[in-house]
Amino acid sequence: MKNIVFTSANELVENIKSKKISVVEVVTAFLNHIKENNSQINAICDLRNEEDILKEALQKDEDIKLGKQLGILHGLPLTIKDSFLVKGLKNSNGDPLLRNYIATEDAELVKRLKNEGVIIIGKTNTALYCIDWQSTNFWNGQTNNPYDLTRVAGGSSGGSAVSVSSGFSPLELGADAGGSIRVPAHFNGICGLRPTENFLSNRGHLKVPNKPQGRRHIVTPGPFAKNVDDLILIMKVLGNNSKYRLPELPQIDFENSHWNNSPLKIAYSETFNNIEIDKEYLEIFRKFISNVEKESLNCKIDHPIYDEHKAYTECSKIIGFEIGVNNPKVPLLGSFMYAFIRLKYNDHLWAKGMALGQRLSNINYAKAIDFKDKFSEIYEAFLIKYDIWITPVCAFEAYKHQKAGKKFIVNRKKLGYTEAIASFTFTSAFSGHPIVVIPIGKKKNGMPVGVQIHSRKWTDKKLLEIAQYFEKLTNGFEIPKKITVAKHS
Repeated sequence: MKNIVFTSANELVENIKSKKISVVEVVTAFLNHIKENNSQINAICDLRNEEDILKEALQKDEDIKLGKQLGILHGLPLTIKDSFLVKGLKNSNGDPLLRNYIATEDAELVKRLKNEGVIIIGKTNTALYCIDWQSTNFWNGQTNNPYDLTRVAGGSSGGSAVSVSSGFSPLELGADAGGSIRVPAHFNGICGLRPTENFLSNRGHLKVPNKPQGRRHIVTPGPFAKNVDDLILIMKVLGNNSKYRLPELPQIDFENSHWNNSPLKIAYSETFNNIEIDKEYLEIFRKFISNVEKESLNCKIDHPIYDEHKAYTECSKIIGFEIGVNNPKVPLLGSFMYAFIRLKYNDHLWAKGMALGQRLSNINYAKAIDFKDKFSEIYEAFLIKYDIWITPVCAFEAYKHQKAGKKFIVNRKKLGYTEAIASFTFTSAFSGHPIVVIPIGKKKNGMPVGVQIHSRKWTDKKLLEIAQYFEKLTNGFEIPKKITVAKHS
């Protein structure tokens, strides 16, 4: 098989189960590829013992020989974001105090993956406290973009996205609150899904030892893949809430919704909150919309209308409160949170919301959740008019490594650090509806760009089927030039 590490997950599983290739061969190819390329990319932050991985691969091959019932993802080697518990591997959540913590159990979604035949081979790097759109911390270092090592990977699931785009893992598991799946997918030329909020379990995600599960709203786990077909494959595992029942999750399966190829009503926006996007990115975006329109699809410029500042603050309040559940009870914690966000990211509104969240009373937390519900109604009323809504992901492609909070120059104008990214990704997901990112092209500098495609809650499968159709109008994923693909890969 040519380029094992860049073969689709669907094809790999098919070839493994049909005995065209062994699990040991597949795993060995990925491990060798990681050894060859990770030193310059730095996506993998903890790798399992190779002997143990190969022993597990041998057992997977033996299961095939014995005719045992095989899982949907049998034999696939996967890496996982360093915010999901994986038994026996480090789990920092981007927190320096947890950088050497070894997990003693698996997160719920990791259990589902393992149960369906996945071999977890390692963990991938994330941002400090899992808060940033670049994946850098002082103990694991800086993760680089495989299309240009001088540029960021995105974050906070940057290591996850880079692992897929670099051929270290055919699929990955990340999470998204303010763009942590969507921005890395966009920056790395791959596909990423932020599913409907509360579709996938947060159990064991961002879990602090001996503390309750803190973050239950807004933060949403989701997968990465090189193509939409592979996103559908992994969601059949992650989103099978009938097979893997949990009392806090709705009994709605991923297979719940479908697109029957009926004509689509499409809304699109060329910007968010009047933030200008890079001119060349805008040209690529418009070309994509033009190609969609050529398919005789009904496209209209439109967007939901709401108080962005209010929504931004309330969203930050909820996140701040739920982070605070796991924080030590020390004086002036809210002031510290404000100073950290304000000084690091140069964003008063975000800092204010997070700080208020730290000291939010029970009744004011309930009011913030009430606001979220009403906000969701605004998006539902908008999205019910259309099958999908297409938008840019942020103001530009993956940017050069720089200090967080430093302003950008977009079209020769200064743009604030969070203004250029959060304006597109914070409140756009606050309602909890599903959003998928697919690549739509490359700029002249070789950097990929993508689009966000939104749909109504609980229509995740339908959304991916439509994205699959749109994917045919693009060149899709392209192997990064900075990656070495040896014969054994």
